[in-house]
Order: sequence, then structure tokens, then C-alpha cells
Amino acid sequence: MTPKFGSSKQFKPAMPGKDQQSADQGKGLVRKQAPVKGQAKTDRLGKPVFGDINEPLDEALEEVNQNLLQNPDDPELYKRKLTILRKQNDNNAMQQTLEEAMEHCPDIFFAVKLADSLEGRGAYAKAQQLRQWVLEQQPDDPDSVRRLAATSARAFDLSTAEHNYLRLIELRDEEDCPLGATFFEEMLGKGLKPEQRSQLQQMGLRLVARALIHHDSNASLLEAAARLAYRTKNYTESRGAYEQAIKTNPEHRNIFMWKVELLRVYAQLGLQKHWAKLSTEFIAELKDQVAKDRTNQRTWNLLATQQIQAGLFDDAIVTLKDALSADSKNAQALWELGRLYVRRGEAQNAIDYYRDIVEDPNERKSIRRGIEKALAELYFKLGMYDEALTIYMSDEDNNAAMIAPILEATGQMSEAQALYIKSVAQSPRDAKCHLGLAEYWVRQGNWDKAIQASKDGLECNYATEEVHTNLAVALATAYMKLGQFEAALQAMYEICELYPDSIHCVFRKVKLLLLLKRGREAAQLAEEVRQSAEHQTGCAPASSVLWSLLGDTCSLAHREAEAEHAYTQAVKYDAMNATAVRGLAILAEHKGDLIRAYSGYKKFVTLEPLNLATPVVKKFLERIASKLTPEQLQIAESGTGLPDVAAMEAAQAAEQEGYLGYSAPRQIKVHPFPGLPSVNPPKRQDLSQVDKTGWLGDGSGSDYGYDN
Repeated sequence: MTPKFGSSKQFKPAMPGKDQQSADQGKGLVRKQAPVKGQAKTDRLGKPVFGDINEPLDEALEEVNQNLLQNPDDPELYKRKLTILRKQNDNNAMQQTLEEAMEHCPDIFFAVKLADSLEGRGAYAKAQQLRQWVLEQQPDDPDSVRRLAATSARAFDLSTAEHNYLRLIELRDEEDCPLGATFFEEMLGKGLKPEQRSQLQQMGLRLVARALIHHDSNASLLEAAARLAYRTKNYTESRGAYEQAIKTNPEHRNIFMWKVELLRVYAQLGLQKHWAKLSTEFIAELKDQVAKDRTNQRTWNLLATQQIQAGLFDDAIVTLKDALSADSKNAQALWELGRLYVRRGEAQNAIDYYRDIVEDPNERKSIRRGIEKALAELYFKLGMYDEALTIYMSDEDNNAAMIAPILEATGQMSEAQALYIKSVAQSPRDAKCHLGLAEYWVRQGNWDKAIQASKDGLECNYATEEVHTNLAVALATAYMKLGQFEAALQAMYEICELYPDSIHCVFRKVKLLLLLKRGREAAQLAEEVRQSAEHQTGCAPASSVLWSLLGDTCSLAHREAEAEHAYTQAVKYDAMNATAVRGLAILAEHKGDLIRAYSGYKKFVTLEPLNLATPVVKKFLERIASKLTPEQLQIAESGTGLPDVAAMEAAQAAEQEGYLGYSAPRQIKVHPFPGLPSVNPPKRQDLSQVDKTGWLGDGSGSDYGYDN
């Protein structure tokens, strides 16, 4: 009987003796030896990473080369050489060996390996030729057909790609996934131009539709169809595919993910009743799941996320607390609960909550560190720089990227610059570090360095949508400041292709179009963004960033009542939304409410000390301060002049008593949007006449159609 791990009967590992032999006899922990040149890489147990032997590789390679001189047509010698080179991790030599093997003894094995190597280097045309040769040797092999189709797609030879994908559907007609498990990734078109990517994805939709003729309930095909349709903005098709997948595969492991994505599709289409119905049913289903299994962290977190999205903050707090009572190590629940306190404007509650976790010696160190950083970020947002710096300085080397903004905000520019550069040197593949440096150069007006830092960051594949889009904005801003408006517009077009549902990026294109004197196109695009924001906020009411975007678009069109309502909703669902705070301040100043305007501008400066809008807003503060009496200035400084969200909502409700929705102009087809005042929009402004000389979204009045 095998003793259990940890029992006293189990063999205890012996520490190594004075020589290697005694350590081997003990079969215990062996001290790592110094690596020998030419020796294979070894893992932590001392075993070779590749192969089952540990040998002098240089001598073995020399022996194989000598044998190849005598027998250049022996495929086994080439395979032996490839094994040795793989152990040495010499990819260039491996490709050269594969080319030699194909020249002297052509073989399917070598052709497939060489094609893979060429694809890794971006030589798709050469790889395609090899894939074609392999298929000629075995014309009915599904794997060879799939490889040729995928390579042709990457080479943008769509006719060859589509022909072979169709052939693959025929060969794999009886299989569950006829197009292959990686089909969706192949259709993303990484590296292609936007118009080429669009053509590729349209081809992908045709192929999926063809495959679904005989596999109409296939989960992987339906998911691929839904995701591709979403990326090409065919939201109706995406909706149909997700609904069919959910209906025909109710027990599938991805069922929850499909429902989350379907909610996004409903929001894009503005189907408020469908969104509300699915959201309510989904929340009820998740509640049943956590009642049955209280240990499932993923379900708890998903339930809280859906409640937050629906604006049910109180319910979400209860859920998160229940999740933590079921599993105190649920790091996501810990973080979300604190974030929810922040969004509700309960900053002190959030600080106390974070401190309790950080000071709990029984909490895991990794969780305490994560919460500690969240606390430091909150301190920074509140302008408590000393407290934030104290936390970050406990691990100065690893927190360079976080310390730099604090030093910059406090005027220590040279030290901040050194830390921004240091953070990139420490983590060259971290897009967020590149973003920090790029935005620093933008703030300093060093446009060439900003362009380079932004490009370096965009080359990092692993980053969030927020980081990628902000890098694109920094790049476009630098181009714009250099007068290269077409290059700036191209940068925004590319990021919009990468994230097709990001209307925030689309809105930033409006300003660039204005600078290019394309006012009619800019006005049309701004209206499209406004409609989309209306749809999505009508479905997902707690999305503060969407509310503030809606406010921006309404402000741009001088729809002041709607803009004020949207900004108010944004602050209601996230008290730290600096964009909405600034928007309300701009509107207040425009209406002559200087105390409220001053309080709003003051809060914006505190929340966003490094925003490029901040210098402009500080000038607004100076101008307003000169117009206020000492008593009024004292009220404004105290913050009591900030908008009372509850009072503003009540006033708006009284103004539109009995009204349930916003009626858009007849020529614009949008779904009813609850909450906006019933007013006819003013005649569309000629946006080409608006001066737009600032940054992309720097918060100046002229950004929204006002001249402050």
C-alpha cells in the first residue's frame, strides 16, 4: 500500500552528501550543478528538457555533420541533427537544416516543420508553397487541408483559403468541429490591413454558415459564428447565433459566457426588454447555482458582476459579502467589494475595508499585496500622495511604474522621468509601462519620443483593451501635434478595428475628422456614437463610462439637458468618474452657476492630476475664482457646491413627470431610452467651424462645442 503524501511512512528526501554519488543514492534533493557548455537544458529535477539523454551536444552535432557529408540523402541524420539543435534552442540553424533536408530528401515531415518555421517568421507565401506540396502528396488528409487553408488566410490568398476550408468541411462532415478548434483565431487577421481583415472575416462568416447547414446545433460553430459576426458589427447575426447556441446546448461549459456576450449584443442593438429579461433570468439562475455550490468562486463573482451591471449595487454588496463568507480567499470578491464602495462615493468605507485586509496577518500575502495596491490607487485618486507613496515605497524596485506618477504629480519631474524609463527597462513586454512613459512624453510635449513609446507599447500583444486604446490615443495625439493628421486618424482606425465595439475610440476619431476639415463625416460619426451610447446605457444602466460618453456626445451637439442628465447618471454609478465631473462643471459654468462649476473643476484636478486637460481646467479655476466673493469661494473650496445627484434626479423627474422615454428625431431609428427629457434636438451644428486644437479629449470647453 502506497503511503499518503506527508505521512511518516513516506520516504523522506535526503539532503545531498559531500559528493554527487551519495546524493544520487539518497534519491533526494540534488543541488544544481553549474551548466556545462554544450549540455542540454535541464529542469529543476536535473532532467534534460528535450529528449531522454544528456550528452555533449557540440560533439554530437559535429558527428552528425560528418555523417551528412558522406550521406546527404539520409533523412534520419537530418532528424538526429534537428533533435540536437532543438536541445540547443538554435532556431536559425534548425530552419537551415530543414531547408537542406527538403533539398536532398524531400519529405512530408520536413515540409510541415519548415512551413511552421517560415510562418513564425512571417514568410507566409513560402510556407503556403510548402503546404501545397504536402497536400499534393496526401490530398485527402484533413490536417494538411486545414494547414493550407490557415496559411493561405494569413497570406491573404482568400480564394485558396476558402476553397480548402470548404474541402475541409466535406472531409470532416461527421466530426463535431469540421473547421478546426483554431478557426476563430485564424479569422482574426492579425497583421492584415483593416480592409483585408474585414474581407477575411466576411469569408469566415460564409464558411461557418456553410458548416452549420449540417451541424446547426454545433456549439463551437455557433460560438465562432457569433463572435465573428460581433467583430464585423453584424449584431443581428451574432444575436441569432448566441441564442441558437444557448437553446441547443443548455448544458455546455460555456453557457454562462454566451449569456454574458448575448447581453452585450442586446445592448449594441438597444433591445432593452430583451436585455432586462435575460439579465433578470441570468441573475436568478446564478443565485440558484451558488445556493447549490457555495464553493464556486467563478459563479459568485459572475453573479456580483451581473448585479453591478444591472445597477443593483446593494444586492451586489450582499452577494460579495456572502461570497467571502463562503470562501474568504476569493480575491476577486475582495477587490470588487472595495471597488464598489469607491463607486458609491464611500471613500472612507473603502479605505477602512482595504486597511482591514492589509493588516490581517491571516490573509494570504498575495491578496494583501493586491489590495494594498488598490488602496494606494485610491489614495492617489483622493490626492493623498504621501499615503500612496508610503505603500509603494515598501517595494520600490517593483513599483517604479506606480511611484513615477506620484512624483510627477508633486512636481518632481526628473525623478519621475527616470522611474518611467526604469519601469520600461524592467518590463519591456508590459504594455502598461510603455503607456505610462508614452503619456509622460505627451504631457512634456516630446512628440517624437511619445510616438516611439506608444508604438513599442502597441507591439506588446498581452494588454487590456483600456491600455491598448490609451496607447493608440497617445500615438494619435503625438501625430496630431506634429500636424500629421492622416497618421493620427490611421492610428485610431486601427485600434477601432482591433476593438470594434469600443465607441470611445470611434468618438475620438470625430476630433481628427474635424481637423481634416471633414465636418459632415464627423457630425455623422458623432451621432452614431450618441445613438450607440443611448442603446447601451438603456440596457446596462450602471455603465458609468458609457453615461459620460453619452454626455460628451450630447454636449458636442449642444443638447445640454440630455448631457446634464447623462453626466449625472455617470456620477451616480461612479463617484470617481472624472470625465462626468468635468462635464457637469462645464455645463454649470455655461449656465452661470460658478460655485458648482468651481467645485467640479476642483474635484477633477484632484482626481486627474496628470490628465492633459488639467492645465486647461486650472485656468478655468483661476478665471472663476476671480469672479467669486470670498464667501462664495469658501463654499466652492469646501466641495459643498458639488452636484447633489439625488436632487438633480428629482428635478429632472419633475420636469418630465409622466414621461417614460426619450423620443429621438423621426429620421433616426433608435429604441426608447428611459430618463432623458423630451426635447427636440437643436439643428445640427456645423462641427467643421469648431476650433479643435487641443489633445484628443483634453476636457477644454471647445472639445464639447463651448468656447470657455
